[in-house]
Amino acid sequence: MQSNPIFNRYSFAGLGATLIGNGIGRFAYIALMPALIQAGWFRVEDATYLGAATLIGYIFGAPAANFLIRHFSVGQVIRVAMLVSSLSYLGCAFQDAPLVWFYVLRTLAGVAGAMLMVLAPPVIVRMHSAKVKTRISGVVFSGIGLGAMLSGTLIPLLIYHSVVSAWVGMGVVALVTTVLTWNAWGATEPLSGSRTAPATFRNMSRSQGMTVLLILLAYTFNAIGYLPHTLFWVDYIVRELGMTFVSGGLYWATFGIGAAIGPVLTGFLGDHAGVRRSLLIAFSLKALGVSLPLISSHPLALFFSSLLVGIFTPGTVTLVSTYTLESVGYELHTKAWSAMTLSFAISQGVVGFIMAYYAAHLASYFILFAVSASALVVSIACILFTPPQQGSEPVSQSVS
Repeated sequence: MQSNPIFNRYSFAGLGATLIGNGIGRFAYIALMPALIQAGWFRVEDATYLGAATLIGYIFGAPAANFLIRHFSVGQVIRVAMLVSSLSYLGCAFQDAPLVWFYVLRTLAGVAGAMLMVLAPPVIVRMHSAKVKTRISGVVFSGIGLGAMLSGTLIPLLIYHSVVSAWVGMGVVALVTTVLTWNAWGATEPLSGSRTAPATFRNMSRSQGMTVLLILLAYTFNAIGYLPHTLFWVDYIVRELGMTFVSGGLYWATFGIGAAIGPVLTGFLGDHAGVRRSLLIAFSLKALGVSLPLISSHPLALFFSSLLVGIFTPGTVTLVSTYTLESVGYELHTKAWSAMTLSFAISQGVVGFIMAYYAAHLASYFILFAVSASALVVSIACILFTPPQQGSEPVSQSVS
């Protein structure tokens, strides 16, 4: 095992995958959205639907990943998904392209993002010992927040030159990350079931099955819980509250900072306080963060809302992935995680599209924050009904 088992080329490769797939592929568009409207690239309706297009694409990512790893190595699929996500941003730099062009590229970004979320974390986690699994997941999922942080800081700077430069800038960041992590994916082993008989849930006990179902439901409602912040947060700050685009970018960068440190914080919390208890804490604080705009629009309320939702957006993903691993073991982790990613994707895609429709007709985003806070309360209830303790943890392979 390496002397530093947490930070190594494989965990950083996983970080790069989530940075490209979600941190930039999905979340950078949130910082761009008000600028695209103000610059006349899109109408309000079109801009919101483009955000939802990524969520629709996300639905197809998990099934696509399961299909492709039967015919190609995991490393090959991850590399292609990273390239697709990078090129989707570069392709959006053509202002005069037809609207359908942007819909296709944003949908492809969603497909690639889901594939990276399904494939990269399990293959990286299984390369490390069980005692550091939550912290490794934390490093991998911190890429989501790092991408959001980069978009929140770089896009307001790039936008002063042109909207085109913002699209290109994010595409270049993703492409450079792809190149830097390219070789690491060649050393990954195939996931269980990619070229052999697929793993099955039939051997799970009734208790395991119920636990996985409750985790899946919690994760599904969690997808609704973060939608207003990850679809409309900057637009809410800039256009509804009347603040500057720089202020919107700073609050989004705060979200990104929280999201960058969130997986690492929840990873350490999960390893020391237990994953179930940590999930309850995470969902509760996330619900508080989503609820803060309903209470006040004071800068401190906006700051803590950005930070809390930022911390626990990827942080809950880390804990859910690890809790699933504890429940079913390494052999079924990828299959179970794929099912949860698909359920998450359908939930956020359908509800996100509904929110995008109503956002263009509502006078305020308040009702959307209220819906999302309520969904997170359901997530808390689901985890409360799971058994307090799980069975023994299987021993994983180690990085040599």
